[in-house]
Amino acid sequence: MIVALLAACLLAGCGSQPSRVGSAALVGDQAIPVSTVEQRFEAVVRDRPRLREQLEQQGREDELARQIAAFTVRQKLADVAAGRQNLHVSEQEVTEWVQQQGGPEAATEGTIFTPAEVRSVARSLLLMRELGSKHLSNTSVVFDYTSATSRAEAKRKAQRMARGPEQAAELIREDKAAGGSAGSGRELSAANSPSFAARTPLFAAEPGTVLAFPGPGQRSAGQWLVARITERHTGNGEGQSDTPSLGRQGAQLTQAFGARLLGLTAQRVGVELSPRYGVWDPLELTAAPEKGQTTGFRIPEGSSLS
Repeated sequence: MIVALLAACLLAGCGSQPSRVGSAALVGDQAIPVSTVEQRFEAVVRDRPRLREQLEQQGREDELARQIAAFTVRQKLADVAAGRQNLHVSEQEVTEWVQQQGGPEAATEGTIFTPAEVRSVARSLLLMRELGSKHLSNTSVVFDYTSATSRAEAKRKAQRMARGPEQAAELIREDKAAGGSAGSGRELSAANSPSFAARTPLFAAEPGTVLAFPGPGQRSAGQWLVARITERHTGNGEGQSDTPSLGRQGAQLTQAFGARLLGLTAQRVGVELSPRYGVWDPLELTAAPEKGQTTGFRIPEGSSLS
């Protein structure tokens, strides 16, 4: 009887994985309950009586639920990254942030959250800022790349580059010979272009990963970058004092860069979104209605893209 029970548990994966039942998302071995997303959804439409009516009229209830689910995943990723890198945000820092925004009401006005959630949201944003501050001055990547003019072409090229360095090199040679934009060994430093670093997923991928996405401002223009990360270098954060002067936008840029770096955490631990909220977009770290509407593609080394 005991042997049969153990066998049944092994077949069902007992104790090895978080349950998908009742989960809005799985982040590594941690589950985010559907109830968490539903409670946030109900709280925001209850706090803004006209919002539900507007969402129903515009058919955008699912969109709001996706946004809430995606941010909740990013919060969990921020917690995971902070735990791994020993980053902390004090209650006093949270209080100061809320005060700087003009209080809970002002801080959440026009957002998908209520004033009651402001401290939770603030803590997550500050953790992202800490992550960005730690790594902005010392993160660089080297990558091989080519270009594409459509999503379908970008997907084909990404799949080919993901087969290994030899296939990637062959594709680059072919595209260069055809007069296309392609090359190898391109190096970028986040510190040299903080605003670009905050907008691109290039700095948030393990070596061997292939990324394909539209160039900045090019989503409707059909210009795609397909890149295979060959090296990624980052310090231990001791060089924070060397972070370039970012002026008034400093806090926003470091927070945005930290949010981008959550893509690396997501790749390492894995994120799975419940189909009720669409599909996980591994580049923008958000939820898309369906596969064909994600920002682009991320193919880790040794993986394939369906």
